Amino acid sequence: MRSKYHEVFVDKYTEKLGFLCRAINFLEDVYEDAECSEVYVDSKALAELLLVVKGVSCDNLEDSVERFKDRYDLRVVLGVGETPLRKLYDHVVKYYARTLRHRVRKLAYKDSETSGEYYLGVLFDGRGFILEGEENEVRVPSIPQCFSAHTHPSSSPLPSPADLKMITRLLVDRGVGHAIESRSGGLAIYRTAPLSLEDYEALRELESVNDVTVAIHKLSEMRSVKTRVIT
Repeated sequence: MRSKYHEVFVDKYTEKLGFLCRAINFLEDVYEDAECSEVYVDSKALAELLLVVKGVSCDNLEDSVERFKDRYDLRVVLGVGETPLRKLYDHVVKYYARTLRHRVRKLAYKDSETSGEYYLGVLFDGRGFILEGEENEVRVPSIPQCFSAHTHPSSSPLPSPADLKMITRLLVDRGVGHAIESRSGGLAIYRTAPLSLEDYEALRELESVNDVTVAIHKLSEMRSVKTRVIT
């Protein structure tokens, strides 16, 4: 029997995705802890893996920054920013689409010939891994991931019930999102804000939904989760 392909790697793309996801979770914690009305970052500094933060109507922002920055292993300074937190979630998906997506797309064409799925996972520390699975299944390790993607041997990128359970687990664990890639295109399901208690309950309910159409509709009704086609 042929052994399944697997690879662990680190490159500038996985490191940047890990940084962006840690930055989002850090900003969510600061936003709540300092009771800010909004937080902004300097988008140009993100290219240098530096987080320049500006808070609006915050209570002891500096204390909150100091409290959380070491937890997320980030370089953080207070300054001027023009990009609000809510736009960083879309930024993660767009960055994936510009960088690692081409690698996953190649695997999507490959698995249409072999009927096996491939999975890309990016950890919060910037490491990445690729796993080859069976037809319609990849056994994913139970480790927190900040972003992930997998391929479909079919022409449809719509998630299966098993996919929805995996994506729900990623979002609940504060991962930012997941992409499904097929030969016909891609679909991303990702957070657009901190998850509320109602969001957590809705995501848990999705685990028991077997009708994909119903599941997609429920996702579209959530304020903090977005589904979008990747072009």
